Amino acid sequence: MSPAIAVWPVAIYWAWSLWQLAGKARYAVILMTLIGCVMDSILLQSGVFSFIATAHLPVWMVLLWGCFSLVLVQVLAGWLKYWYVGAFFGAVTGPFAYWGGAVLGGQLVFDNPISLLLTLAPCWALLLAIAVYCRFLWSETDDAKDFSTQ
Repeated sequence: MSPAIAVWPVAIYWAWSLWQLAGKARYAVILMTLIGCVMDSILLQSGVFSFIATAHLPVWMVLLWGCFSLVLVQVLAGWLKYWYVGAFFGAVTGPFAYWGGAVLGGQLVFDNPISLLLTLAPCWALLLAIAVYCRFLWSETDDAKDFSTQ
């Protein structure tokens, strides 16, 4: 089976899940997907990592960002209540996801694993800190933002 065929079920799942979300959550998923793709494109163009046989983000990486954004909005926003917890979670898990994917043969190439981890950690910390801090924009339970708890 061609790897390109495997993209279609994921794309269909993402579109269906997006359609099921409330308006604010739908926009949050799209926005986080775009932000993640932009972040990775900047890191890719700056040479932090590269992909085999392409100079741009592969379709599977864009879909991966879409699925991560769904999980962020539907699950993690409920668990991560404070921006600093999001920053810690992002700084630890984000870089190791890239490293693990590369080790498992995900077509991601980088020169130095320590350099990769140290570059991705602040990017992911900032990304998730901002996402957790701004969850009130899409969360139905956090409509009234209480700045005293942040």
